[in-house]
Parts: sequence; structure tokens; C-alpha cells
Amino acid sequence: MPAPGRRRPPQRRTSGAQARPFATVSRAPSGRGGGRRRGGRRARRRVVPAIVVTALVVAGVAAYLVLDARANRAAERDLAAAYLKHWSAQDFAAMHGELGSDAAGRVSEARFAQIMRGTLTTATAQTITTGKPQRTDDGFEAPVAVRTRLFGTLRGTVQIPLQGSGKEAGIAWTRRMALPGLRTGEALTRTTEMPDRADILARDGSTVLAGGATRASDVPNIAGQVVGTLGTASPEDAPALRKLGVPDGAKVGVSGLERLLNPELVGTPGGTLKAGDRVLAKVAPKKARAVRSSISIAVVKAAAAAQANAPDASGTTVIDSRTGEVLGFQGSAWSARQPPGSTMKIVTAAAALEDGVAKTTTVYPRETEAKGFGIQNSDEELCGGTLVESFAHSCNSVFVPLGAKLGAKRLVDMAEAFGFNKPTPGLPGAAESTIPPASDLGLPEVAASAIGQGRVEATSLQIALMTATIANGGRQPTLTFLRTSKTAKTHRVISAKTAASMRQLMAAVIANGTGEDARVNISGVTTAGKTGTAELASTQGAQCDAEAAAKAEAQQPDSVTDAPEPVSPCGNADGKSTTAWMSAFAPIRRQNGVDPVAVGVLRARNFQGGATAAPVARQVLTAALGG
Repeated sequence: MPAPGRRRPPQRRTSGAQARPFATVSRAPSGRGGGRRRGGRRARRRVVPAIVVTALVVAGVAAYLVLDARANRAAERDLAAAYLKHWSAQDFAAMHGELGSDAAGRVSEARFAQIMRGTLTTATAQTITTGKPQRTDDGFEAPVAVRTRLFGTLRGTVQIPLQGSGKEAGIAWTRRMALPGLRTGEALTRTTEMPDRADILARDGSTVLAGGATRASDVPNIAGQVVGTLGTASPEDAPALRKLGVPDGAKVGVSGLERLLNPELVGTPGGTLKAGDRVLAKVAPKKARAVRSSISIAVVKAAAAAQANAPDASGTTVIDSRTGEVLGFQGSAWSARQPPGSTMKIVTAAAALEDGVAKTTTVYPRETEAKGFGIQNSDEELCGGTLVESFAHSCNSVFVPLGAKLGAKRLVDMAEAFGFNKPTPGLPGAAESTIPPASDLGLPEVAASAIGQGRVEATSLQIALMTATIANGGRQPTLTFLRTSKTAKTHRVISAKTAASMRQLMAAVIANGTGEDARVNISGVTTAGKTGTAELASTQGAQCDAEAAAKAEAQQPDSVTDAPEPVSPCGNADGKSTTAWMSAFAPIRRQNGVDPVAVGVLRARNFQGGATAAPVARQVLTAALGG
């Protein structure tokens, strides 16, 4: 019996003991012959020679081989095309994945990436464009164009030999394939000549903040606040500078505007690109045009004067809320971190309004402390009323339980939306403002975090950014240190409705709350803001009394007659037990073509925000608005 699924082969007819060497086929009867058919005539059989069958088989095999060869060639072409595509994308891991076993075994993926990336960096490559691969005797070749920052576009044909064939083929890579024009055994080198550094101008376009080889300034006292210094690039900055063609060890900006504007100031280095002893390209250095910064001389002068008597670790940051321009900064603007105190109530109130946990009209009981949490209002003030009133007078008795009601996750989520726990784009080296993860916050610490105590820390930059976000309708602007009139790229933090409510809350702080000393005295201009006072040590209440008693006990002399008059540590007579903050902006919305200007003021260990930080904000905003 035949195997299942296969047809029974036709029986071959033989004559006598020996079969004839013919295959038999049935044909329609025609003419004479034996065998009967209709009409009494016999059917006739014809035969096909075996050689014909053999020819058909050979032809079929030949066709298969042709198709297989075509498939193999197509697979090889696809391999070369994929390799070139990965090269264009500078995806070195994917390129290494296309190598043949010999090359892959000789050069690890990490080493391959190092060689390819290093070659492109030496050439100051920016983009790579590859053409279609064309067949050669040992593989393929393709046109490759590498656009560089210093040497124009390097063009050439790169050979792409193969190891193996068909679907088993791989790229037989060697180092000469790292750049068009390289030959076997040649190393790519570059000598660099730096141009003179460009001048930095103030936003007026004429005042020189730093110029020439000595970086001299028309306003040295002001420039000292913002320009920064030159030196050797930090490990953090070096990779980006290498891409600009700046060699290791070159003098570049390492702080202030000099660092922030390095890409605009370094110009176009000149030099010679060599493959071995051969010169591939040569170009002269070119100095960049003078850079017009966003910095306002009037703003920096006002900030420096207002903070002249500030303790160390203080700072000021000033931002145009629409364009994202940094109009000025001073002191430890984005390096010093302190507990933000009640400026953190901006985050808490925004979260409560955004989630519907509170409205501006929600009424809270008037209390002297947050019951159940042991946290008093400042000076044990009787405080409460509507959310607007409670925010204006900075009622801990309202915001401590409000933070607890929000919960750790929502409070931390909103803080991070405003910029906590993440770097500030465009400001390398700026300290991150921090709040612990929600999973690390128990209820007491959530309550403390809601009013900027506990382990929460912020910079004046962070407070200015939060303020600018409120002033800009809930969208946080991307910062720039270049003069511009364009609206900044933004990302939404809170809804426009919540931002409008926050402007109402912050206007009340200045109109009849704790921040009256921040009010700008310019006709028709409304100022909004939030004060902050962070306790660094207990200044009132039972805890303060307990600390006073312990200190008094420790100071008891051996003789009663020699005992000095005990001094209680309660209170804050020298101001060093608290850090002062002020968040403020004016005008409250864009007015007569003038954008709201936002300011964050930090005075470390310096009394209360309404007393010492608010006047700084007023002077800076007045200068920014031309008042």
C-alpha cells in the first residue's frame, strides 16, 4: 500500500520478460489499433522518452538554483543596506550586530562603539548620510557623506566586504571602514586651533559683560554677579564640548554665563584633520559673533544691592514668565538649598484646587494650631477663614491638615510637576530641589512637607520657576539666557482654571496678607506672591520650651551664687533660626505689552520672609518693570 497522503504510481506495461524503456501515457483514441473504444475501435497508447523527464527535472533544479542564488544575493544586499542604515543613525550596537563572526569575535560591541564614536568625534561629525549599496567582487560599496562641524562634509566611497554568503553572511569590518577616506593602517587625528572667545553683551545689546581675552566688562561689579569664570571643562560638560570641536584642556566657561553660553561663545575651532600622514581637511578658526544675553543690568544691580547684607547661601532668580528669559540672578541662585517654608503652600494649594479637594471659597475654622499635628501658626496667630484668607495669612492650621488630606502621592506628584526631584533643562550644575518619595512619607511628614518643612529643600531658582508657572497660566516656560521676544516652549503643570485661582490667592498675600512689603509701587500694576519662613530650629511652642529647659539644665553652675541669668533659646532674636523666602510676580497678567516678571528670593537664616525677603522682591520687580 502507498504511504498516506501520496498517490499510487501508475503501473508500467511490459512486453514479455523485459520492460520497454519507455514511459506510457494514455491518449485519446484516434485511428487504428487494438483496444476497444466507442464505435468498436481500439484505443492507442503513445510513449514519452525518459530523457524528456530527465530534462524537465534538470530544468526544475536549475530554476531552483537560480531562485536560491537570487535570494542569497537579496539577503546580502539587505545586510549591507541595514548596516548603512544603522550607521546613518549612529546606532553602533545595531551595526555590531551585522558583523561577521570573525569581526565580531575580534572586536567587542563596546570596543566597536568606542572606535566608531571616537572617530566621528575626532572628525566633529554631526550627521551621516549613506547611499545605496552597489555590488563588488567581495561584497558592496556605498557613497557616504559625513557632515562635520569644523571641516565641512567629508565624502567618499566606503567598501563593505562580506564574510560568508546569503543569509549566513556578515560584514567583514575593519577600522578603515569607520570614516570615508581612511585606508588600512591609518589613524584619524585632529589638531585644533581655538578662536578668540566671543563677547557677552547685556540684553540692551551694547553693554559688554565680558569681552576679549581678559573678559573685561563695562560694569565689573554687575558682571561679577553673573558672568562666571573660565577653566578646564568638567567631566559633565566635556562630551558636549568635544562635539563642538573643542579639544580637552581648552579654556572654556566653567560657571555663570560663561558656562551656560559655551555653545554660543566658543566659535568654530580651526585645525587639520589627518588620516595617517595624509591631510583630509584643513580650516581656519572663526570667532563667534558677540552674544546678546537675556541679562538686565538694572535687575542684577537691584538684586545685588538688595541682597548686599544677606547671609551666605542666599540668592535671587528673576524670570520673564512668557519668554523664559532669565533677566538676572545673584548669589547662590541655584546652588543653595533650604527648606522652602510656606512658599511650599503654592504646591499644596495648587494640588488641592486641581483635585477639587478645595475651592477658593472653602471656609476653614479659625485656629491657633493644626490640631492633632502639634504645629502652630506663626506667633500662635488665630488664623482661618476662606482658602484665599488662609493663604494670604499663611495659616499652618489650614495647610497642615490640607496636606494630610491630599496625601503623600498627590503632594509629591504636584511638587515634581513643578520641578522638584529633577534637573532644570538648560542649567548644568544647578542643584535639584528635593522632596522625599511618597513611599517614604508618613502622615506627620506629609503634613510638615505641605508647609515646606521636614526634608523638603528648594533653591531660589525653583521658587522663581513655580512663580513663573502661575504667572504664565499654569504652563512652565523653558529657560533661556539669550535675548528673545519669542514665547518660550512650555509644558503644562496645572490647568488654566487652577492657575487663575492661584493668582487670586497670591494677589491676596500682597494686598492684605503677609507679603505687603513686596508690593510694587507702580500705578496700575498688581503684585502677587507668597512669603515663606522655614524653621531651622524651634522658635515657639512646647518643643521650644522643652529645649530651653534642657539647655538651662545643662548650663547649671556648681555654685548657685555664680549662676548667670538663664537665657532661653526660645524665639528668634538673631534671626538665625529661620530662613526667609519670597515668591512674587508683577504685573498679575500681561499688561500693555509687558510680561509678568517672576522672582524667587532666598535669605538663609535671616528672620521671616515678609520682613527680609519681601523688600528684595519689591526692589527687583520695580527695576525689571522700569519703575
